Amino acid sequence: MNNQQCFWPRGKGLGGCSNLNFMIYMRGHPQDFETWANITGDQRWSYKSVLEYFKKSEDYFGEFDNPKYHSHGGPLGVSLTPYIGLGEDWIKAGAEAGFNRTDLQAEYTEGFSPIYFTQKNGRRHGTYKAFIEQIRNRPNLRIYKFAQAYRVLFKGDKPPYQAYGVEYERHGIRKVAYARKEVIVSAGTLMSPHVLMHSGIGERKHLEKNGIQVKIDNPNVGKNLQDHISGFVGPFLIDKPRSMLFDRDINAQTILEFTEKGTGPVASTGLQASAFLLSSYAKNTPGEDKWPDIQWLLLGDGIYQRLDLDFAHSFNMPIPTMKKFYDPIKGKDALTIINMLSRPKSRGEIRLAGPDPKLYPLLDANYLDHPDDVKVLVEGAKRAVHLIENSTIFREMGGRLSPIPLPGCDHLVFRSDEYWECFHRAWTLTIYHHVGTCSMGKKDSKEAVVDPELKVIGTTNVRVIDASIMPIISNGNTNAPTIMIGEMGAEMIRNEWSKSRSQSKSG
Repeated sequence: MNNQQCFWPRGKGLGGCSNLNFMIYMRGHPQDFETWANITGDQRWSYKSVLEYFKKSEDYFGEFDNPKYHSHGGPLGVSLTPYIGLGEDWIKAGAEAGFNRTDLQAEYTEGFSPIYFTQKNGRRHGTYKAFIEQIRNRPNLRIYKFAQAYRVLFKGDKPPYQAYGVEYERHGIRKVAYARKEVIVSAGTLMSPHVLMHSGIGERKHLEKNGIQVKIDNPNVGKNLQDHISGFVGPFLIDKPRSMLFDRDINAQTILEFTEKGTGPVASTGLQASAFLLSSYAKNTPGEDKWPDIQWLLLGDGIYQRLDLDFAHSFNMPIPTMKKFYDPIKGKDALTIINMLSRPKSRGEIRLAGPDPKLYPLLDANYLDHPDDVKVLVEGAKRAVHLIENSTIFREMGGRLSPIPLPGCDHLVFRSDEYWECFHRAWTLTIYHHVGTCSMGKKDSKEAVVDPELKVIGTTNVRVIDASIMPIISNGNTNAPTIMIGEMGAEMIRNEWSKSRSQSKSG
């Protein structure tokens, strides 16, 4: 990649990253949440408990309409996209390989499924639309756009610290928002630790180096950064006009269909179906033999004329690399399998770039640091190739891996383990699922930033409520579990202050 860096765009807006994500609704595997419950010592984070908070926000419309797992009438629309392209062919290929059509929002081990999205009527239904827009004029809610939060302000000179407000800047003017009850930090995985560190909560040596007065010496702030590392395995060429080829399929008719009905290929993100699998390593690890560690996402886009330039821009890849990889097959129908490491062992960290809170933090992904991560990705890539080239449904389409190796890996034997390792190291892709930098744990944990009630350890009234609190990353796309964390956090706050009011009245 250019400068050996990858892009990590973030959704700085009302609704956060749900404004620009792929809208995939994927809750995670039950064992993810059982592990959270074990780490925190709190059964409120177990699968049985969090399931109710997933259901609380859901307005489900789909084929797996089991009331044990799904609900209707919540604020968040969850449905199939009107256009799933090759999705059904993908599920048939999975069935031939021995995998069931499965509700990947329920209890499962492995399986294939079309993708469910946070959409309504074919259009994005992010958290702003679902939760904020209809209550925006409430008198007890004030939203300041164009405002940058810098730090939480505390009373006292020893822990536990009580926050009394937040310093922020708006239109070039520094101001303070005062808090009578709590301060809630929901700046996301990359910026919540940034805010805490500028507030004096973090590793003492690092804070002092940046001229920040230390309130709470907690070396875990900014650590434990996790992401679903992936590679775009393919492209797989097919001989039938079944993929979505933009130059052919996006036209006046399909645009009109979308604007009038919310249907057709324009309603699609290009991602059409998914699958979860156990690698051979997971199958042979005690306690993990029912906990998938590979996720596949089917990208049903053909090789349209601008694909090389779009990928170069989106993934910070050199344009000549992408041109060499895609130019010879432009205009052909194709598909790609996003081969995703769903339980990475590598851990990165967030650090401050300096004492000025306006400076963006330093992001160290530390991708593929753990050798097991590489092994699982290589196995996932080889199995993906086998699925397309050996299933009846895709063989009938002439499905085969493009013969063009990725530039930079073309010195290696094509399709070999060494080639696939090089492929994933050279073109290491984020799926924008950053979590873990304000990790949750027991109140007396030496490895946590927040306790099971999401309160920052060492404070009385500061909570972090976003994806940064995940102690381990959930299987699959992280938007849905982040919304669940919001539901859990909201109830914890309501319960605490309802209890406080009741005690005040009884007193």
